[in-house]
Amino acid sequence: MNQTKLKLPIKMGYGLAETGITAVQLFTQIYLLKFYTEIVGLNSSLAGIALSISVIWDAISDPLMGRISDHTHSKWGRRRPYILFGGVLLSLAVLLLFSPPHLTTQIGKFSYLLSVYLFVNTAMTIISVPHIALGGELSFERNERTSVFGWRLFFSNIGMLVGMIVPAAILQSLGDESSKENIILSRTTAGEIVSLVILASSIITFLVTKGKDRTEKKLEQKIPFFTAFISVLKNKMFLILLFAFIIATIGRTFNSAIALYYYEFRLGLKESLVVINILLPFFLVLLLSIGFWVWIAKKIGKKIPAFLGVFCLGVLTVIAYPLFPYGELRPPLIVAFIGGICAGSILIMDSILTDVVDYDEFRTGEKREGLYFGIWKMGVKFSQAFGIAITGFLLDMIGFQNGAPTQSQEVGFRLAMIFGPGVGFFFIFGSILFLFFPLTDKKHIQVQRILLKRKQKGTLLEEELSS
Repeated sequence: MNQTKLKLPIKMGYGLAETGITAVQLFTQIYLLKFYTEIVGLNSSLAGIALSISVIWDAISDPLMGRISDHTHSKWGRRRPYILFGGVLLSLAVLLLFSPPHLTTQIGKFSYLLSVYLFVNTAMTIISVPHIALGGELSFERNERTSVFGWRLFFSNIGMLVGMIVPAAILQSLGDESSKENIILSRTTAGEIVSLVILASSIITFLVTKGKDRTEKKLEQKIPFFTAFISVLKNKMFLILLFAFIIATIGRTFNSAIALYYYEFRLGLKESLVVINILLPFFLVLLLSIGFWVWIAKKIGKKIPAFLGVFCLGVLTVIAYPLFPYGELRPPLIVAFIGGICAGSILIMDSILTDVVDYDEFRTGEKREGLYFGIWKMGVKFSQAFGIAITGFLLDMIGFQNGAPTQSQEVGFRLAMIFGPGVGFFFIFGSILFLFFPLTDKKHIQVQRILLKRKQKGTLLEEELSS
C-alpha cells in the first residue's frame, strides 16, 4: 500500500488519459443525437434506441472489464495494458462514428449507428474502467487520493473542452453554420482531432505510470464472477453512494443531450455562440474550482462538500433555466459561472468510492478496485442509457420537428421545463439520497489504520518465511 506522496508528474500523467476519454464522451453526448437525426436523417426514437442499446452493452461490460483487470498478471501491470489497447481501439472507433456512408433507409441508418456505437462503447470500457481503478491504487493516503482524482477531473474537463469546442469552432470557421455540408465536414474533422487526442493521451498515461501499476503477488482463490458481483451489491454502503450518483447522472445526461436544442430553440442562440460564450466559461470555471474542492475536502471532510455542490447545482437549474429571456446571453452566462463552481464537487464522489473499496477490503480481505469501479461505471452507463432513450422519446412527445429551422413557442417552453426543473430534480434527489451515506471520515481513517497493520504483518511474515 503506497502511502508516499506522489510526484506531480505522476498524478498529471495518470489523469491525462481522461482527456481523450472525456473528449469522446462529450463529443458524442452533445453532437451525436443531433447529427444522426438532423443530418443523417434518422428518426429520433430510433436514434434514441440505438444509443441506449449501445450504452446498455457498455454498462454490462464494465464489471466484466473490472474483474478481468483485477485478475490480470503481466509485466506491464494489471491496468496499464488495457489503457494502451483501449486507447488505440477507441481512436479508430471515433473516426467511424462521424463518417457514416450514404444510407437511404431508416434500417440502414439505424444499423450503422448501432454497430459503430457498440464498437465505441466496447473500446471505452476497455480503457476507462482499468484507468479509473488505477487511480484508486496509486496512493493509500486519503488526501492524496482526492488530489489524484482532482487531476483526473482537471484533465476530464480539458477533454470536455476539446469534445465541445472543437466541433463548434470548426463549424464557425466554415461560415454558414446551417449548411449541411459544413456540418458534416466539421463533425468528421472534429472526429479526427478527438481520435488523435485519445490515442496520444492513452499512450502518455501508459508510459508515465510505469512501475505504479502493481500486480498482487499473493495467489488468491478466484471467486466466480457472479458470486463476487452479488457480494459487491450486498454492500449497503456502496449501494447508497451508487444510487445517489446514478440519479444525478440521469440529470446530467438530460442536460448534455438536450442542451443545444434548448439554447437554439428556446433562447434563439446559435451553436457556436453557445459553446464559446456559455459552455466554455462553465467548464473553465469548473476547472478552476477543482483546487477549492480538494482543499475543502481536506479541511472539513468529503461528505458535506459533495452534498452541497450537487444540491446547489440542482436548485440553480430548477430556478434559472425556465426564466431566461429570448436572445440574451448574459443571464445564462452568469448561471454558467455559478454552476461551474458547484459542479467541481463531483470529484469528491470518485474519491469517496475508493474509501468504500477500503471498507470492502477491511471486511473481505480482497482488493477489488476493478470490480467496484466497473459496477460503478455500469450504474452510470445504465442511467445514461435511460436518459438518452427518454430524451429521444421526449423530443417526439413535445412535438419537436426534426430538421425544422424553427420550432413553436410551446416546444421551446417544453424544452425549458426539461432542461430546467427536469434536470434539476435529479440533482436535488441524488444529493438528498447521498446524505444517508454512512461511512464517515473518522470511520474510514480507522479502517485504513487496520488495513495498514494487516499489510505490515503480512510483510513481516513474508520476510520471516524467506529468511
